[in-house]
Order: sequence, then structure tokens, then C-alpha cells
Amino acid sequence: MKTIKIQYLLRKLNDELESLEYITVAEPKIDKSQKFAWGYRYVCEVYFSETKKNFPYYGINPVDTLLGASEFAKIHCQILLRNGYIIGEVESKEPWKLEKLGDNFLQEKINKLKDNPNISQEEKQKILEIIKDSFGGKESPIKDKIRDLI
Repeated sequence: MKTIKIQYLLRKLNDELESLEYITVAEPKIDKSQKFAWGYRYVCEVYFSETKKNFPYYGINPVDTLLGASEFAKIHCQILLRNGYIIGEVESKEPWKLEKLGDNFLQEKINKLKDNPNISQEEKQKILEIIKDSFGGKESPIKDKIRDLI
């Protein structure tokens, strides 16, 4: 299986200690565990080394799945920034230029999913449960916010 690996230095603001972290996004593959009226879903595994967890990202075709998984990785980095971390380039240690998230970015993403006319209500509930299970756990920095929004 092919993967995309993104390495970065992670450091808490006002702290000298930094760690080498990475994100991997696996190649999209067909998830044959469930078949929907429109066909099978695709899934990308997204792994974050600092949490040591894999997160599945689902889509209806390989391109959208990969695009969504990369957006998910970007949001993860933005959440780290919001929580007081600095993310930097491995060799030069220059900080990455990432836009800071607004206060309602999670609400916008959840609403976009809830309002999607291409996904049935049953499928939306399943996706929201996956999100809640994946990001609402005790290790997640956004667990309370996710549980409130869903």
C-alpha cells in the first residue's frame, strides 16, 4: 500500500523540547464491509504519530477520499496550533504557515456533512458516530466540542 508521509517538528509554545512527528495518509481503497445503494465507500487511513492513532476517512470516490483525508490532516495541524503548539519544518525548523481556525470551524464542517443531499440520513448518522468515536475519545483535544456538536 502506498502512503504519503509528512514529517514535522512539534513544540509547545515557550518550551525548548521538540519532537519529530509525522502524519501518514494511506492510499484510498474500497471498504467492502458495507454496500450502500450507490455502491461501496472508499477509505483512507490517516495516522498521527503524536497520538499514535489511525483514523479512517471515508468518501464516495478515491479522489474525494484522498482530498478529504488531506483536509482532515490540515485541520489536525490547525488544532495543534490553536492549542499552543508550533509546527516547523524538519531541516530548517522554520514554522509552517497555516491559517488559524475560527471558533466555529467544527460547526461548519459538521453542518456541511449534515446538509449534504448526496448522503442518506442513515449514512450521515453512521459517519457522525464514526467522528464521535474517533475524535470524542479521552485523548482528543476536541472531544467536548465534538460531542456537543453531534
